[in-house]
Amino acid sequence: MTSTRRVAIITGSSRGIGRGIALRLAQDGFNVVVNYQSNAAKAQEVVDEVAKTVVSDGNNEPVRAIAVQADIGHVDQGKTLLEQTIKAFGRLDVVVLNAGWLVYQSIHDMTEESYLEAFNTNVKGPMFFSKLVQPYLAQSQELGTSGARIITISTSLTSLSMVQGDHFLYSASKGALEQITRVLAKDKSFGGSGITVNTIAPGPVDTESFRRGLDEHHIGFFKSLHPQNRLGALDDISGAVSFLASPDSKWVNGQTLRVNGGLAV
Repeated sequence: MTSTRRVAIITGSSRGIGRGIALRLAQDGFNVVVNYQSNAAKAQEVVDEVAKTVVSDGNNEPVRAIAVQADIGHVDQGKTLLEQTIKAFGRLDVVVLNAGWLVYQSIHDMTEESYLEAFNTNVKGPMFFSKLVQPYLAQSQELGTSGARIITISTSLTSLSMVQGDHFLYSASKGALEQITRVLAKDKSFGGSGITVNTIAPGPVDTESFRRGLDEHHIGFFKSLHPQNRLGALDDISGAVSFLASPDSKWVNGQTLRVNGGLAV
């Protein structure tokens, strides 16, 4: 049976920023697909938390979530993710391409293997998955169900003047992702048909993965770079995604929104 609720896929959503986005979209009334690569237990925790969500929007269908293991850097696994979404919910309205490869390497440290890992995850996956989901997003758009959206997650390192040599591979791949957004926004089958495509580029966000390996001195340094002297919070990012997924964003297309508290302006 086709869901009466809008449906969102969030890649890499078993923890961190992706988890925050999945929970926020559930609060907004979406059924969500929690995509993960390896940690099934963490993904199930997100599914269980979504099941507790109460939404007062007049829709009698409860908010639901499923967990799907897939690495969209591999096209066949992206197909599996899409197929299981349609099997469970019968529709797709929003795709948040959050999964990313995050290891800092300079051009001197880069290997062919690390290059392929970075570009498969950060570029190839979003490119081919966008191609796969386009027909389903077009159906959503034709039905007039509050708008179809693709939202990619980049990084403010692509515009930060203090970018360092070890940001080379990560920034290069995320920069490519921002260019994908620009072009798809103009493509007749995406932006031309009303499917908006936008990017959110966070600064440092206070997550477990960000804090790993950093002492309080280094965390304090990152805080000091922001006018408000703090790190970004999960709801800073998920709130921006919520806006881009909403009907209110229908005239925002092809943009990179730098959600970084003024770190990079």
